[in-house]
Amino acid sequence: MRYNALMNPYLTALLADDEPAITEGLASLSVWEELGISVIAVASTGQEALEKILALKPDFAIMDIMMPGLTGLAVLEKLADAAIDTDIIILSGYGNFDYARTALRFQAKAYLLKPVDADELRETLASLRKRKITDNGKEGIRISRSTLNDLAEGKILDSSAVMTMLTTGQEALSTGACFAMIMSFQSPIKEGTISVLEKATEGLKRIIWNKDQRIIRAIFSLSEKPPFQIAEESLKALSDSNLPFPKIAIGNVVDRPTAVSSSFSKAAVALSYQLYDENSRIFTSDMIATTPPEYKPSEADAETLSEYILSNDTEGIRAFCSSFINKLLGATMPPPNYVYSITYWLVREEGKILDALIGNASLIPEAIDITRYNTISSLEDGLNSLFSDIAHYIDAVYGEKEARKRLNGKEEDDSIIRKMIEYIDTHPEEQIRLEDIADLVNLSPSYAAIYFRKKTDTTLREFILQRKMEDARKRLLEKDASVTDIAYVLGYHDYRSFSRAFKNITGITPSEFQEMNLKK
Repeated sequence: MRYNALMNPYLTALLADDEPAITEGLASLSVWEELGISVIAVASTGQEALEKILALKPDFAIMDIMMPGLTGLAVLEKLADAAIDTDIIILSGYGNFDYARTALRFQAKAYLLKPVDADELRETLASLRKRKITDNGKEGIRISRSTLNDLAEGKILDSSAVMTMLTTGQEALSTGACFAMIMSFQSPIKEGTISVLEKATEGLKRIIWNKDQRIIRAIFSLSEKPPFQIAEESLKALSDSNLPFPKIAIGNVVDRPTAVSSSFSKAAVALSYQLYDENSRIFTSDMIATTPPEYKPSEADAETLSEYILSNDTEGIRAFCSSFINKLLGATMPPPNYVYSITYWLVREEGKILDALIGNASLIPEAIDITRYNTISSLEDGLNSLFSDIAHYIDAVYGEKEARKRLNGKEEDDSIIRKMIEYIDTHPEEQIRLEDIADLVNLSPSYAAIYFRKKTDTTLREFILQRKMEDARKRLLEKDASVTDIAYVLGYHDYRSFSRAFKNITGITPSEFQEMNLKK
């Protein structure tokens, strides 16, 4: 039977055992779905189990008694003084009552022997579940973290179910106006953070939960205490408890709990405004810009930047990035999403323009995350660093003259020349002969050599050497690259021959090239 997570209690569990096969086996049991329990985490050591129980506060923890580091009993002992409402079920391969007696002394709810009997686990969980969702004999609804996250993200469309969830049971809001709050931490949330926030907001109708390891979400019913004051008092409580400060975003007030996803959406946008003020701690929805941005990028911007990159003009690149950011910001602060999207456009546009030179080097990742730069200064520095690295790569591998020639692609307009170059580029390890190239394009060797020189202004032999050394420079720029290995890959069976050929083309040895470029 599938459990109805909206209209019935939906609880959470953590599984802890140093044998992955056991946690995987437990997680695959049907008992979880039957009883409406979600397995939200697993742990392989006692310390990891302790940290996850304190951070996630699951309803149940099924834990091996003899894990490495902290034992299950040691975890129980440490949890005894913590205000954690987690029911612990101890697992053991030892049929020794002393273990059970110690476990029960530290308030474990059950002691099961391995291998775990599914029916016994089901019976144990069903009994504990019944006690957990009953308040003085009266059934109440306790909302799971996953359900709350679905609600915050607008994934629950049943309005009556949403209202029932939020206004019934131990965690209850009023049926009227409310607002969302998001707290974003730079590092994983510390033990006790939720408890401090709950104490700081005691007396208010609210639900507070951790979305993940760095984000806490909250819903507050509107009260006489202004939202900004609630945020300030929350920050003070964390400070007084020596806990890390988050950035707090406050969403707009909505008239009923069923509309709270809209408030969370506004809070998320407000949080992005830290882009403009890295020192502020509280951001509100009334900061969100309503005036359309004035700046519209054009191809000319990307072409101008390409010129600086091809010339390896780092000062020009820095000046361009500064000017670009200033144009984006304009006289008013546009929505950060706009700033990020236009910046992303510029990065991708440069990738397209310079693809023939950097396409195989992965200098611009497919899934580049511009939003990781959460201040204007870091965004500008990030752009400058990215484009400077590209300029340095192009200069080291090709040089400006060859790079421009490659972008123009004149030699590749000819299908015969294109086939010749493709063969050369795909056989770097071979000693390519003129006869091989000629056979490929159905020409005599002598005519193939004349034709190639006429179209490219260089001999076939010089071109092959140039391409090999170009490939060598790319490989030498990779971290921990071995000169000997590169020589072998490029068809040189002794280091000296490769080093001599490389120096004839570049003026320096492969080792000197590495030392010079990997320092930058």
